Amino acid sequence: MTVCSVIPAYRARRTICDVVRSALRYCDEVVVVDDACPEKSGDSVRQTFAGHPSVHVLTRPRNGGVGAAVKTGLEKALALDVDVIVKLDADGQMDPSYIPSIVELFESDPNLAYVKGNRFFDSRVLGKMPAIRLFGNSFLSLFAKFASGYWNILDPTNGYLAFNGRLLPGVNWKSLADCYFFEISVLCEFGLKRATIAEMEMDTIYGQESSSLSIFRTLVAFPPKLAWLSLRRLLLQYFIFDINLGSLYVILGTALTAFGIGFGVFEWIQSAVTGIPRTTGTVMLGVLPLLMGFQLVLNALLYDVQFSARSTRELLSQRVRREMLRKAAPDRQGS
Repeated sequence: MTVCSVIPAYRARRTICDVVRSALRYCDEVVVVDDACPEKSGDSVRQTFAGHPSVHVLTRPRNGGVGAAVKTGLEKALALDVDVIVKLDADGQMDPSYIPSIVELFESDPNLAYVKGNRFFDSRVLGKMPAIRLFGNSFLSLFAKFASGYWNILDPTNGYLAFNGRLLPGVNWKSLADCYFFEISVLCEFGLKRATIAEMEMDTIYGQESSSLSIFRTLVAFPPKLAWLSLRRLLLQYFIFDINLGSLYVILGTALTAFGIGFGVFEWIQSAVTGIPRTTGTVMLGVLPLLMGFQLVLNALLYDVQFSARSTRELLSQRVRREMLRKAAPDRQGS
């Protein structure tokens, strides 16, 4: 399989050339996207790798964010007609040595559309991860599962991404978010297609670099976007693309819950204004629909989890075993 690495670069002049050099060990093509970097990271790559046929440097006229830069790189990678497209960060936090294992996953399953990293395979990772990032990831993970439909993923905000270059054109990748919401928007787009994806356990290198992502801005800006994507998925998957038992649960559960709450509030106000307590029958007329509706909403959630988009987990032990078999193959052939 031909492999292309897409590296968005912004304020990364100190590390970008080392990242490109490492990526070239595992990739046939490397696309660096200078996202209007004030440090001219793209120029540094052009000077260092001048004349190298596999290194392509693109410069955006205006800074658009990590998502915009990656989409620019994806367009170039698709034009190069590669099989696998791997997104690496320019700060050196992503180890390119995982790329051969990622390629093996795509080779073993032609229907696999997307592979992402998973940092939470070992409790020791929690000690290395900055507390502010750990808090933000924990807060967003549950909401990302609602929005994407991939209920068994563990690290939805991980930025180590790889795409099947043959299946990517079938996804509306140009509509992906331009900002730091890019990684989650990728999951949501593939979730709409119920595409098969995989998580690979991998470590992340945390250095002394400071992230430009504000945790406060993230916690304020991301939830409304996740709420909208959750509603979009609900409408499309349960009322446009298909009508199923989950659709019935949602309709009846929402109607009964709304009726129970509305009727209960109305009667409570009437009782407070008139001073006349409501009878047991009147109270139950509000309580029973509320309980039944809540139970149906839970059933809808369980249905969604049960029939969610398929995602698999590539365990570290499986990857090590494959690497051992690959290294042993030449010895067996020689003997």
